[in-house]
Amino acid sequence: MMKKGYGSTNSSDAHPPITPPRSNLGDSSYKTPTRSGGSIPRNQSNSAETTHTQESDPLLGEKLLISDVDDVRVNLSKSLKPRSSCPDLGRSSNPKRASSSVDSLIGNNVVVFDEQDTLAYSYEHDDSTLRHFLDDVAEQRRGFLNRFVGSDPAITLVCLGLAVGIAICAVPAFLYVHLHHHQGATIVVPGDVAAADKPYTGNPALWSGVPYQKISRAAYGDPVSNFLDESLFHPSLLYYGEGTDITRAKTSITAQNTDDTTMETTGDNDERSKLESSSMKPFLRNPFPTGAFWTNLVLLPQTESGKPKPSTTSQSSYPIVAYPYSFQWSPIGKLQVSYSALRRKIQSNSVQDEFAPDVSIGSIEDIHSRHVVKYDSLSVTLRFYGEADDTSGEQNSTNFNEMSHWDTYIVQGSPYITARYYGLCPELTALSDFTDIVCPPTMKTEEERLTTEPHKPNSTDQHRRRTSIFLQQSSSPLATSTSGKKLGVCGISENSTRQKKIVTGVQFVLTTQEGLMWLVFASDPITFEFNQASRRSIKSSVPFQGVIRLALVPPPPTNVPSTAANVTATAPLDVEQLAASSGVKRLIYHAGTFPTGGRVNWNFRSGSRAPIASSIASGRRRLRRLSSSSGSKENNIGSITFAFDTMHMSSLESTSTSSQMELLMLSLPHHAASISSADKILFNPQDFDLFFRCIKGRMVPVVGSSWTYEEELTSIGFDDESLSVSTLDQSIRHLILHTVDSDLNINLPVLESGAYGFGKSIARLAQLAHIADSIEGANAHVIHSPLQNVATAKGGSHVANSTIFQSSTSTSQRAYALLEKHLTMWLVGDGSDRRLFYDVDLGGIVSKDGLKNVFSDFGNVRYNDHHFHYGYVLYAAAILGRARPKFISQYGSYVDSLFYDVAHNSSSVANRDSRGEIFFPLARHKSWFDGHSFASGLFPFANGKSQESSSEATNCYFGAYLWSKVRWAGSTDGDKIVDYARLLLATEITGAKTYWHMTPRPINPTAATSGSNLLPVPYNTIFQQNYMVGNLGMTDVTSTTWFGTEVVYVHLINFMPVTAITSELFDKAYVKGERQVLRNCVSVEKAWTGYLISNEAIVDPNKAWTEAQGLVSKYLDSGSSMSQVLYWVSTRPGFQSNTTATVSENDREKTDKAGSASCSVHQSCVESGLMGLCCPTNDGIMLSCCN
Repeated sequence: MMKKGYGSTNSSDAHPPITPPRSNLGDSSYKTPTRSGGSIPRNQSNSAETTHTQESDPLLGEKLLISDVDDVRVNLSKSLKPRSSCPDLGRSSNPKRASSSVDSLIGNNVVVFDEQDTLAYSYEHDDSTLRHFLDDVAEQRRGFLNRFVGSDPAITLVCLGLAVGIAICAVPAFLYVHLHHHQGATIVVPGDVAAADKPYTGNPALWSGVPYQKISRAAYGDPVSNFLDESLFHPSLLYYGEGTDITRAKTSITAQNTDDTTMETTGDNDERSKLESSSMKPFLRNPFPTGAFWTNLVLLPQTESGKPKPSTTSQSSYPIVAYPYSFQWSPIGKLQVSYSALRRKIQSNSVQDEFAPDVSIGSIEDIHSRHVVKYDSLSVTLRFYGEADDTSGEQNSTNFNEMSHWDTYIVQGSPYITARYYGLCPELTALSDFTDIVCPPTMKTEEERLTTEPHKPNSTDQHRRRTSIFLQQSSSPLATSTSGKKLGVCGISENSTRQKKIVTGVQFVLTTQEGLMWLVFASDPITFEFNQASRRSIKSSVPFQGVIRLALVPPPPTNVPSTAANVTATAPLDVEQLAASSGVKRLIYHAGTFPTGGRVNWNFRSGSRAPIASSIASGRRRLRRLSSSSGSKENNIGSITFAFDTMHMSSLESTSTSSQMELLMLSLPHHAASISSADKILFNPQDFDLFFRCIKGRMVPVVGSSWTYEEELTSIGFDDESLSVSTLDQSIRHLILHTVDSDLNINLPVLESGAYGFGKSIARLAQLAHIADSIEGANAHVIHSPLQNVATAKGGSHVANSTIFQSSTSTSQRAYALLEKHLTMWLVGDGSDRRLFYDVDLGGIVSKDGLKNVFSDFGNVRYNDHHFHYGYVLYAAAILGRARPKFISQYGSYVDSLFYDVAHNSSSVANRDSRGEIFFPLARHKSWFDGHSFASGLFPFANGKSQESSSEATNCYFGAYLWSKVRWAGSTDGDKIVDYARLLLATEITGAKTYWHMTPRPINPTAATSGSNLLPVPYNTIFQQNYMVGNLGMTDVTSTTWFGTEVVYVHLINFMPVTAITSELFDKAYVKGERQVLRNCVSVEKAWTGYLISNEAIVDPNKAWTEAQGLVSKYLDSGSSMSQVLYWVSTRPGFQSNTTATVSENDREKTDKAGSASCSVHQSCVESGLMGLCCPTNDGIMLSCCN
């Protein structure tokens, strides 16, 4: 993945950049937080076509809803006498707009066009205004005509000529405006059913529901072929449409709450989106799943310039991970399989599972080509082709299907590796050597086991019944039902020699030089030949039609002392020990049923959460406390179901499994803790004594082709409703409001700072508006008085009283105006200078900066970190949309596109817009099986997918939830979208708490066989001492970051930003332990101090309040401010409600330096209607209104 530096660039003590580990993505790494937009100074543009407002310039939309102000224009030459030349404050630099009055409703009704006139504001006249205007016009019309007709003929001719010229120019101008400004996508306001049913008459260059300009990647120098190997996709997956109007394409949705993104080779007969031009087409028939676990298989190695490296025929792909195994493939036609946990290396700040091909699966025949033929949210299917019988002519999907080939189904959670052969000769290759191929040993019957082993009281009758039929039914057609005989018939041929061992059967045991044991199962009898001299491979010399499955018998880890640097030692197994293993019996018993794919379904309900399944299995009943009552009408439980498509070895041509064996899978720790039906399908460790591991911990066996676990949906909204600013002392509220007013003058969003840099700053501005709005609401009962600078001496300090800050201009109105101005300009662009585009090739919103350089904007153009970037914008848009509903009706489709990019639910689109499919992948970054997001896009990395900032991922889905709430809530279909966003949020919080937040505890590596450790715990106790994960990959986990190894970076990059959802993400008990680590930080850069104090406030808000008084906003991270810290601290549980705002002289001086330049803190400037910076202005001019 790609990661970044964070925070403000104006820290006076910024450190020089350092090179992050494994990062090759450009200048994205800084020890102190920094914006991502490069070296462009704040409020300066790198494009002459873009107009940006300096902090001293008038802010469009800044003076809002002030009923007692009819005309806020300021005649500076009369009202103010600057001490030197005065800038044209209060006026626009645009001559056309300078001549018109600034409307008191500016920003409340905004109409945005695509061209140079970026912001046009409409005035809503009432009836009296309109009547006065008409009367005035009628009264003046006669005098005007008389003067015109009676004047000099020359003047009359000149005027007529001017009129004709203006008319000639106006006609094409009107047509241009009509075509380019008014034929965009129709914006359907929630509830506007009539609008949705109207025929589409818009510009075909705009996609229904996606108002951003469509682009082809090739036109910007980064075609798909630069990073994806197009030859690795089956032709039926590729888009071969003729380019019909995309606005008329529709999709058939068959399920409301399901992942329906399965792609398979069934021909191009599905109804997919078509584009108007053959030169601008999607790469695949479906949006490309850029966050899928398998993308490393098709990604090309990259040079430092982002171009593909020359490849060789023996070059393997980067690994992918389908727990518990890792996989690679190469042009030579081998699927390399690694149980990487065998080579686990544990250090104090990292755990790494190294890839090595423990076994490779292939065929004796040369492989002609290979394809991805099917994929879904839980699996990918690969195909390897032998030479075709007839390869003449151009290859197509038909003659591909006529080739002999073999398929493999790589499915998350499968303890088996499955390969299905169609007329090729199977071959298995060891990492070094095979030591032998033998038949399975004789198994004990259940009766024999019970008479020779003591009774285990916690073994249920159901488990005993399942075990007892091991010997009565086998998964192979050749199995014997005689008690005490070998399970799965296998025999050594009489033709075997000392040089070549020949074994025929349906079940085998392979052993390797590394001490590994593999169980091998075949759907039909197969003959394997083992060259006992070379010992490198085991193969069949006869073409095979059927399925071969391999399952590792993982060696148990030895009980190594926890102080050891590496605890990867394993105890070697003996073939005869297999007969006594309950895990081996299960693997044999369930081998006949195999998964070929899977779907993710979700549903919602209200009520109490089901008991944690593992607690039931252990005889304990434990319920998780709900945040809302079980009688609530609002859904508070979301359930996720994994539904696996299965087949059985005994009926390969049939998909019916009604009378077949159940599917055996493995679950991750967060599944095991939440599976609602685990009393039926979740085993206790003593019933499955094998210990499958992955980077996330021990995997727990689950039986069933469909299993469900539940998540608790949040009830938190824009604020934690249980906390209220109205309980704070009035002086506290006024101090925070005063600080907000000062913070509105610094660290304002910069349009050129990139998607991530802008996102952080716009979310900061939105939170300032929200804070001001909340406090002003709490202060509504206070009688307003003129601004005073009153302080009461008390113990050498200044204690703020109730009149510490008041202004005739609402701070929240000013903040919302700034928010609307910057957000709308970023969403729609400034004239022809757009900042966001729709990528037709892959289906997503990409940034302008990324199109210029693939490594810019943290790899945004190749879909890195989109949830980080757009999550901030969704949060800001939700706050603005809640306060100003017109923003939703005018800009909703722009924000919707960002929502779809990161939180798309494909089954909900048909309900929102019947005219066309929204062409985005399902929840781009979410890994449904992992239970959290991965930030990685389409850059290959050796650890598979990975993610650094769990808190920013959480922020994304919190923003998506809030936006969906203000956008769609209130209707049946809309509430489903809201619940879906809440489910994305809930899974991300669970994933962060499970795999990022660590609490040290002793772990016995052999506990899985003793039953003493029912719930698996991620990571080793050595690594847990760090308390926080920095970066989590699929084969490694570190307590470091891309931009540094300091402890404070690791903890706080996973704490930012601080919003209402932070209180649910971080438990007080966890933070208490985390503080023990953070206290050891000797020095902390100023940019991080706001987050550090906010973290401490969860444990001790009163101490944090005292520390927060020394903050200076301009030194903080660009996503933080003193206002946000004060608001967060004062609303934490335990904050003393009688606390008053006490500010020392030192701190007051710091605050004054940051905020005294604002016009709003100088009474004369306020009365003159000035805004922005006055004392001094950006040019250093002190106006006469300054105190």
